[in-house]
Amino acid sequence: MTGQQINHLVKMANQIVLNLSATGDDEEVARQACEHMRKCWSPLMKREMADYLNQQGEGLSPVAYRAVAQLVAPI
Repeated sequence: MTGQQINHLVKMANQIVLNLSATGDDEEVARQACEHMRKCWSPLMKREMADYLNQQGEGLSPVAYRAVAQLVAPI
Protein backbone atom coordinates (compact mmCIF):
# COMPACT_ATOMS: atom_id res chain seq x y z
CA MET A 1 0.00 0.00 0.00
CA THR A 2 1.08 3.53 -0.62
CA GLY A 3 1.53 6.19 2.01
CA GLN A 4 -1.74 7.72 0.89
CA GLN A 5 -3.55 4.41 1.42
CA ILE A 6 -2.06 4.03 4.91
CA ASN A 7 -3.11 7.59 5.72
CA HIS A 8 -6.63 6.67 4.63
CA LEU A 9 -6.64 3.61 6.93
CA VAL A 10 -5.39 5.73 9.83
CA LYS A 11 -8.14 8.26 9.16
CA MET A 12 -10.73 5.46 9.01
CA ALA A 13 -9.55 3.98 12.32
CA ASN A 14 -9.71 7.39 13.99
CA GLN A 15 -13.20 7.99 12.59
CA ILE A 16 -14.47 4.62 13.80
CA VAL A 17 -13.25 5.45 17.31
CA LEU A 18 -14.75 8.92 17.13
CA ASN A 19 -18.11 7.53 16.03
CA LEU A 20 -18.11 5.03 18.89
CA SER A 21 -16.81 7.41 21.55
CA ALA A 22 -20.28 8.15 22.94
CA THR A 23 -20.90 4.47 23.68
CA GLY A 24 -18.56 4.01 26.63
CA ASP A 25 -15.16 4.48 28.17
CA ASP A 26 -11.92 4.26 26.19
CA GLU A 27 -11.44 0.52 26.80
CA GLU A 28 -14.96 -0.25 25.59
CA VAL A 29 -14.59 2.03 22.57
CA ALA A 30 -11.29 0.35 21.64
CA ARG A 31 -12.90 -3.08 21.98
CA GLN A 32 -15.86 -2.09 19.80
CA ALA A 33 -13.64 -0.45 17.20
CA CYS A 34 -11.43 -3.53 17.09
CA GLU A 35 -14.47 -5.74 16.59
CA HIS A 36 -15.74 -3.49 13.79
CA MET A 37 -12.37 -3.60 12.01
CA ARG A 38 -12.12 -7.36 12.55
CA LYS A 39 -15.50 -7.87 10.84
CA CYS A 40 -15.34 -5.23 8.13
CA TRP A 41 -11.73 -4.76 7.09
CA SER A 42 -10.06 -6.98 4.51
CA PRO A 43 -7.09 -9.15 5.47
CA LEU A 44 -4.86 -6.79 3.45
CA MET A 45 -6.07 -3.75 5.39
CA LYS A 46 -5.39 -5.55 8.67
CA ARG A 47 -1.89 -6.61 7.57
CA GLU A 48 -1.06 -3.10 6.42
CA MET A 49 -2.17 -1.64 9.74
CA ALA A 50 -0.18 -4.28 11.64
CA ASP A 51 2.94 -3.30 9.70
CA TYR A 52 2.21 0.38 10.23
CA LEU A 53 1.69 -0.11 13.96
CA ASN A 54 4.98 -2.00 14.26
CA GLN A 55 6.83 0.74 12.37
CA GLN A 56 5.38 3.85 13.98
CA GLY A 57 1.63 4.11 14.47
CA GLU A 58 1.80 7.89 14.17
CA GLY A 59 -1.45 9.68 13.52
CA LEU A 60 -3.63 7.21 15.36
CA SER A 61 -5.48 8.59 18.34
CA PRO A 62 -4.60 6.80 21.60
CA VAL A 63 -7.87 4.83 21.52
CA ALA A 64 -7.50 3.99 17.82
CA TYR A 65 -3.94 2.84 18.51
CA ARG A 66 -5.27 0.56 21.26
CA ALA A 67 -8.00 -0.79 18.93
CA VAL A 68 -5.52 -1.55 16.15
CA ALA A 69 -3.13 -3.16 18.65
CA GLN A 70 -5.96 -5.45 19.77
CA LEU A 71 -6.83 -6.16 16.14
CA VAL A 72 -3.34 -7.31 15.21
CA ALA A 73 -2.49 -9.08 18.49
CA PRO A 74 -2.23 -12.86 18.25
CA ILE A 75 -5.33 -14.58 19.56
